[in-house]
Amino acid sequence: MKRFILLAFLGLSSLISPTDAKPLPPELLNTPLEIYQGDNILLKDIVGEKPIYLKFWASWCVPCREQMPHLEHTYQQFKDDVEIISVNIWINDSEEMIQSTIDEFGLSIPTALDKSGVIAQSVNFIGTPYHILIDKDGDIVHKGHDATKELDKKIQRLAAKDSSELPAVSINIDDGEPLNIFDKDKALSVLYFSATWCDWYLKESRPEMAKKCIAAQKTLNQVVKKLPNVEILGLFTRLWTEQNDLDEYVNKFKVKHSVAIDTTNDAFLALGVKELPVLIILKEGEEVFRTSDFESASELTELISSYKD
Repeated sequence: MKRFILLAFLGLSSLISPTDAKPLPPELLNTPLEIYQGDNILLKDIVGEKPIYLKFWASWCVPCREQMPHLEHTYQQFKDDVEIISVNIWINDSEEMIQSTIDEFGLSIPTALDKSGVIAQSVNFIGTPYHILIDKDGDIVHKGHDATKELDKKIQRLAAKDSSELPAVSINIDDGEPLNIFDKDKALSVLYFSATWCDWYLKESRPEMAKKCIAAQKTLNQVVKKLPNVEILGLFTRLWTEQNDLDEYVNKFKVKHSVAIDTTNDAFLALGVKELPVLIILKEGEEVFRTSDFESASELTELISSYKD
């Protein structure tokens, strides 16, 4: 993750190569954007009328916070000519935290709450901050993590209706194969959803969350010892995460259960996982239990055991 963050925040938008224009994902066009303290917006109603600028963020994301003044300035300068919407990814976030961020930075920009995760999934989101520019014709002409001069110039051109020479960019990523977690022939599946960066990245911005992630993994390690015959799979978000990050995490916490990165984000999306860490139990591919309470290893062990029969 540390290497990923370094690359993302150096503003290496030159790594993004132009490609042939492709239609916007229908999920992005047709999924209502739930505007915080406002009306829902459908992007399909905007394409053809105005260019669009989407900025994905989280209240606990340090670079996101650093970019907030730039975002508000951009909104004030171009809001009449570009549809500018901030999109909170709604992972370990709340309306209280979002309101606090709005107040702190004096934000007037409309803020959408991606509670389902469908909006982020539709643009292959893999980490905040994330900028997407869509021209009036519906082509994505920019994606990137940093607030660069290149981004500013493209917004200016879109606002001036001068985007004829802006090449479309691809949002496709090589995300591997989806995990098969909904096996109806499997009597019991115990899934632990977390993030490899939760314990250290949130240490300063959300210390209580970081402590909870640490405590949860330690509790789960105890449960694994008590239930050696129960298969427990740790599923880690693909956000800001590569295989070496998972390897470091397993070594740091001496993890004994199976682990995997949800490289397609399908498992997180299908089960609506927006709070980390969380444990979910499936029976024959159907969810029967979910908890974010990891305070007692004994109670969690007893609970999982009750679903074995």
